[in-house]
Amino acid sequence: LLMCALAILFAYKVGLFNIGAAGQYCAGVALSLYAALAWGWSWLPCVLLAMAGGALLGAVSGLLKSYCNVNEVISGIMLNWIVLYLTNMLLTNVKEVASPYTVVLADTNPSALLPSLGLGALFNDNKYVGIAIPLSVIIAILVWLVLEKTRFGYELRATGSNKNAAKYCGMKENQNIILTMVIAGALAGFGAGLLYLTGIEDWETTISSVPAMGFNGIAVAFLGGLSPIGSILSAFFIQYITTGGGNVDLQVYCSQISSLIS
Repeated sequence: LLMCALAILFAYKVGLFNIGAAGQYCAGVALSLYAALAWGWSWLPCVLLAMAGGALLGAVSGLLKSYCNVNEVISGIMLNWIVLYLTNMLLTNVKEVASPYTVVLADTNPSALLPSLGLGALFNDNKYVGIAIPLSVIIAILVWLVLEKTRFGYELRATGSNKNAAKYCGMKENQNIILTMVIAGALAGFGAGLLYLTGIEDWETTISSVPAMGFNGIAVAFLGGLSPIGSILSAFFIQYITTGGGNVDLQVYCSQISSLIS
C-alpha cells in the first residue's frame, strides 16, 4: 500500500495522475510470481523483475503522454484492464489444479520468500514478517531525498509546476515525464513483489476486477499530504483500519465500517 502511494505521489509531483498504478501492481504480481513458481528464481531477481514490469508499463503511459499527447488517466485505465487479464492468463500456468489460486509459494519454492532477518521474533514468531516493511520505509525516505534534495527532483517538481517554464529553462520535460512514469511504475511493481513474495497471499486467476491496492494508494498519498514521509504514517493508518474491520464484533458493528472510514 505504501509503495502504491509512492507511485501515485511521485507522478503527481510532475503534474501526472498515475491512475495506472493498479495495472503496474498487477504486472509486478504476474512477473514475480511466475518467475518464482515456474522458473524457481530466488526472491531478489523476482523482486527486480516485478519492478521492471511495473516500470515498463509506466514507460508506455509516459511515452504516450510525451509524444502522442494521450492523457495518462486514459492510457492508465486501459492498461489496468489489459494487464489484469494478461496476469490471469500467465498465472493460470502456475495455479492449483482444483483451485483458481496460484500454488503455495512456501511449498513450491521457499527460496523465493523474502528473508525475515529475525524480525518475526518481534511479532510472536509470525512467519510472514520479513524485510518488506523496513524496505518500504527505506524506499519512502529515498523518494523524499530524491524529490527534495536533488537536482533531478527539482526538475521533476518544476516540470509539474509549469511544463512550459521548465522547457524554457532548458529542462527536458518529455524526458522527465517518461522517467517519472518509469519510476512510479517500478514503485508499484516493487510493492506487488514485496507483498506476494512474503507468501501471505496467493493470486486468484479468475479475478475480474482490478485490485483495489492501486486505487487505495491514491487515498494514502493524499492523506499523507503528498509527502513520502507522511505516506508511511497514512499507509499504516489505512491498512490498520482495513485489516481491523474484518475483526470487529459483527453483532455490534458492520464490517464495512472500515471501508467507510477509509
